[in-house]
Amino acid sequence: MKTVRLILILILSAAGAWAQDRGVAEGRLVNRTDPSILPSGAPLEIIELEGGMRTIRSAVTDAAGAFRIEGVPRSERLMLRASWRGVSYHAPLAFDAAGVARVELEVYETTASDAGIRVEKVQMAFQFSGDRIRALETWTLHNRSRPPRIYADPAGTFRISKAPGILEPPRMRVTAPDSTMPLVQPALESADGESYYTLYPLRPGLTLIEAEQALPYADRRYTFVKKFHRDVGAFVIGVLPADMLLEGAGIERVESPGGMAVYSSPAAGAGTEAAWTFSGGTPAPEPSAPGATAPGATAAEEGDRVVARPSAVGRNALVIGPLLLLAFILPLWYACNRPPGRGRPLKK
Repeated sequence: MKTVRLILILILSAAGAWAQDRGVAEGRLVNRTDPSILPSGAPLEIIELEGGMRTIRSAVTDAAGAFRIEGVPRSERLMLRASWRGVSYHAPLAFDAAGVARVELEVYETTASDAGIRVEKVQMAFQFSGDRIRALETWTLHNRSRPPRIYADPAGTFRISKAPGILEPPRMRVTAPDSTMPLVQPALESADGESYYTLYPLRPGLTLIEAEQALPYADRRYTFVKKFHRDVGAFVIGVLPADMLLEGAGIERVESPGGMAVYSSPAAGAGTEAAWTFSGGTPAPEPSAPGATAPGATAAEEGDRVVARPSAVGRNALVIGPLLLLAFILPLWYACNRPPGRGRPLKK
């Protein structure tokens, strides 16, 4: 009898501890394109970010776009994922002292028109390493649609031309507005074999897109041919090492910070093509393996892809991409953003 009583006490204690460790996620989806359109019936998932990034709870919003999900573990790193008009939205869950995590998630209607999309800034960087050149393009796109809508086009929302002799499919990473971590995206090849594109929907605000390509450079000479698919203003090109020569129409060398060379390039209209020739250069050390994670980083899931989410150590690593690191990117950024009056200014 005493044994049975002890077992019951243990069961009740475990149940009480389980209940205390459970919380509630509640909130609503708000339509920022048209508040009169209520996001009802939107699928919701609560995702555990560690231990497999698995879905632990599912639900849908009610007729008013609201939701309440009970029995949510409070001790885990959790994220809410909602889907509206085929686009995923995410928000972390943070529980208060009462065990309630409140979330108000903004969603938008979609459009296939890119009339509201503008290129705010472009930077390009090329690094000679081993028998190849690693090329990194960074594009800042501004979705200024009014009323605000998400740009989603089955033909692609961002496109880069396919470089001659490319050694492997490019890698693309997207950092959404108000986010600090990039989301890995597949690079899809066009039917004509001349470009790569992504289907990532562009939200209102600024979106940063990075595209990496591996180019042949065994003979210390390569001509990079690029077709611009959007109008761009004058931009800068970083070259590492500094003794690798870059030549092309309108290209001018303007800076040599931190062991790299910085060139200015004139504006280019959509549909125009540029040809830049690289030659010579002392090879840099081999970069880290593709897909390497920053030191101290842990994996987390955003959308349908796993991305690097730094821990306390990783947050200080200052790594923009897995291949082109601090010594490569920061001098280029500095050359673009240095205060006027210091050194020779870039031509506009």
